[in-house]
Amino acid sequence: MKKISVVTGGGSGIGRATSLKLAKVSNHVVIADVNEAGANETAARIKASGGDASAIKVDVADETSVAALVQSAETTGHVETLVNCAGILQNGSRVEDMDLAEHDRIWDVNYRGTYLCCRAFGPVMAARGTGSIVNIGSIAGFEMFPLPAYSPSKAAIHQLTKVLAGDLGPRGVRVNAVAPGFVMTEALRARVEAGERDTSVMEDQKTLRRIVEPDEIADAIVFLCSNAARAITGATLPVDNGWLAGLAYNTYAGNKKN
Repeated sequence: MKKISVVTGGGSGIGRATSLKLAKVSNHVVIADVNEAGANETAARIKASGGDASAIKVDVADETSVAALVQSAETTGHVETLVNCAGILQNGSRVEDMDLAEHDRIWDVNYRGTYLCCRAFGPVMAARGTGSIVNIGSIAGFEMFPLPAYSPSKAAIHQLTKVLAGDLGPRGVRVNAVAPGFVMTEALRARVEAGERDTSVMEDQKTLRRIVEPDEIADAIVFLCSNAARAITGATLPVDNGWLAGLAYNTYAGNKKN
């Protein structure tokens, strides 16, 4: 049977970069995204480079849609890797100003979507005694941001990852997460071009003084999925060019600018 990798949100950004890299180590990559055109484009890129892939339209917040994804993926082969990249960003907002419908949709996709996919694929992997799941958290899940829906949803994913590691670990399934810093995805670039983000501020906050690229997040994800990370589970790995390290260091009152 083919070894299958499933990537939700694979139609763009981190999900696309991850799909392209996983295609080099997997027999087949299933790109699952509500953006069907984006998923098809990612699959086409993989095929053009000699890999094997398929695309499927999925709403990760819908249980029926996720169940159909599992059925489709398992028809192709044995799913050994699941990467939950599907997610929604948020602009800064005060709690009282945030639209509740937007708040609920962010939670539906970011947290519920991750939970539903883990809940659906985890037992399938556990029944075979092997598998790896990687969730997408955020540095916003570690520290406070003025993002009253996004930040808590990512903090919840960090905790969910630990719960799943404890639950599925005895049955051979590892569950980890990566916590990206500011990543120059299509979504972030659009916000920068709209004047909603200041790249100079993002760069100054990082000890390495640059914004993370999607490929760099994908490298960390592929590592956590690989046998090289066989002893790692329940971990959330920051990939942030030193944002967390620089948070206190760069704001220390007696610090001299580097």
